[in-house]
Amino acid sequence: MSTEHYRQVLEEHLARTEAELAERRRAAAPGGERPGFGKRAGDYVAQVVEDRTNNQLADALAVTAASIRRALTLVDEGRFGRCESCGVPIAEDRLQAVPWALSCMRCQAAGEQGDRSASLRRPPR
Repeated sequence: MSTEHYRQVLEEHLARTEAELAERRRAAAPGGERPGFGKRAGDYVAQVVEDRTNNQLADALAVTAASIRRALTLVDEGRFGRCESCGVPIAEDRLQAVPWALSCMRCQAAGEQGDRSASLRRPPR
């Protein structure tokens, strides 16, 4: 597919992602006085859980939006479709599935493995 096709796909996805992000942020914003513990505590807990869920989804959407903006910058610079880590072309099927992919599958997997390894290591006591 052409770079211009990807630009259009990225711009459309960015618009949808930003709209969903704004909606999640609005949904998670406090909307008035909430009952405290002792007065319908179950309602309060449910609202806190819903707010946290909306905030977590908003955080994930913000990361996606940043990746899409970066991919659009790479389109503008003529560097779209190349892994930002190793420079090899990103597979076409990967770009079709995730047009804002910034890494090839090998580098993505290595990065995820590194994240898991880091989380398994415990600080010395």
